[in-house]
Amino acid sequence: MSRGVGVAEFLTELPTAVVVGFAVITQLGDFWFVSTASVLAYWLGSATPVVGRGLSRERAAMVVGLVVTAAAVTLTLKSIFAFPRPPADEIVAAAAGLPWPVRPFYESVVTGRGYGFPSGHATTAVLVWGGFAWALRVGRARQRYAVAGAVVAVISLARLVLGVHYLIDVVVGTTIATAVLWVALAKLRTPTRLFAFTTVVAAVGVAVGGLTRDTAGAVGLAVGGLLTMWALDGMPAPTRRGGAATAVLGAVSLGTLAAVIVHLTPPDVVVGVLAAVGMGMVLALPLVGERVAEKSGRGNGS
Repeated sequence: MSRGVGVAEFLTELPTAVVVGFAVITQLGDFWFVSTASVLAYWLGSATPVVGRGLSRERAAMVVGLVVTAAAVTLTLKSIFAFPRPPADEIVAAAAGLPWPVRPFYESVVTGRGYGFPSGHATTAVLVWGGFAWALRVGRARQRYAVAGAVVAVISLARLVLGVHYLIDVVVGTTIATAVLWVALAKLRTPTRLFAFTTVVAAVGVAVGGLTRDTAGAVGLAVGGLLTMWALDGMPAPTRRGGAATAVLGAVSLGTLAAVIVHLTPPDVVVGVLAAVGMGMVLALPLVGERVAEKSGRGNGS
């Protein structure tokens, strides 16, 4: 089945320097970037620099949940449709003329692995940046959603420029993600319900595509989020010291956990368990961080 309508082919004829620029822009929709941004917003809350004013940890937890939802929805739909990506031979060949420090990064971006339909970056961009527009309280809501829409548009364009998706992949991804975002914010409304919904979606992905590192990770993140939010009885109000302590503790603990997963390559089931533990740590760490900051403040007499 061909999904091309000539748009991607036209865009990939742009100068290589422009394409490399879009390779950088597309990181705004990468899992590593949106997960880092959402977790930091959750840990820091209203103490988040520049945009944190009025941000509650509960709303930030919804954004963390939307990151996991984006991964689960993308993996499940890709497994159901199993449509390939556009051929990348010409784009990869263009990398030969790039400076060597840039070449590995560029090649890693334009040689997307897995299926191509729908676009995971477009899906993630709508859910996460739309979630941020809902959660933040900086500026007017219309302005926040306009910024989110612009980010989604640029990321979607970047996927076409890089030649890793057809136009229909991006259109369907943004459409489905918009519907899921509405369900999450208008119907589910709480992080616990969102993680429960995501657990079901991720389980369908395993049923359709089998157990892999990716699907196991998605299930683990969703289940870990569900169990942790269900167990937590509210979260302490974020403070600047507490947020900083939480971020330091999180960087050390999650960094160690990530190193175990990446370097020891455990079985898929173990990856799922570790992902659940990691999500539990993400959501529960503010309790520890705020307690550490409180005791530290008392010890300093402040």
